[in-house]
Amino acid sequence: MRYDAVFLDVDRTLLWVDVDVEGYVEDLAPYSTNGTLTVEEAHEPLMESLRTHISQNINYPTEEELANFRRENARKTAEALGLDAPTDVLVEALEKRLVFKPYSESEEVMEELVEMGIPLYVVSNWDVALEDVLGDLGWTGYFDGVIASAKVGSEKPDGAIFGEALRIAGFTERRDRVVHVGNDPVSDVRGAASCGIDAVLIDREGCLEAPEAVATLPDLRGLPAFVRG
Repeated sequence: MRYDAVFLDVDRTLLWVDVDVEGYVEDLAPYSTNGTLTVEEAHEPLMESLRTHISQNINYPTEEELANFRRENARKTAEALGLDAPTDVLVEALEKRLVFKPYSESEEVMEELVEMGIPLYVVSNWDVALEDVLGDLGWTGYFDGVIASAKVGSEKPDGAIFGEALRIAGFTERRDRVVHVGNDPVSDVRGAASCGIDAVLIDREGCLEAPEAVATLPDLRGLPAFVRG
């Protein structure tokens, strides 16, 4: 084997995150104070809500703090859309309409790597609820460890999150036997490389450049063969 462990990013590597705007509008249209709520009106405020969550969730390292953050974010989104609904209803609508869509090859590739005897570790810029997301997808069994930035207090490309991943995996002194796989030339590739970890870039659109990457793949399908060497 070329490597003895694989670190995996999540968003835009194993799956992508989307918002079911039509469903959100259907759920909350009865609470509109500005007439009929349309999908077109709701789209940008909902995307902004998602961007806010992604950019700020590292500041909320406990489930309680994350829940309060979600409530405030849901209220702000509702205000922007002219919705007058109980906060619990707003939070439930946002969470219900947040969709995690795995790429078609993700499960097959993870299964193959596990069958090869390669331990897998998630290393992701994500909130403290990441393990719940993986559990809902039925993916928990693939991973020997889950390292989420909000729990560690460090986001890729910062070296601390990679250091914690190496510690948990037991590869601090054998980092040359680890490969990190992700879609971001900076957060994933440069971040891993700066810590002495080989990095593979997943470039699904074929438009990225990452000179520090040891390989660039169009999707995950070629990863097991690359790990074998």
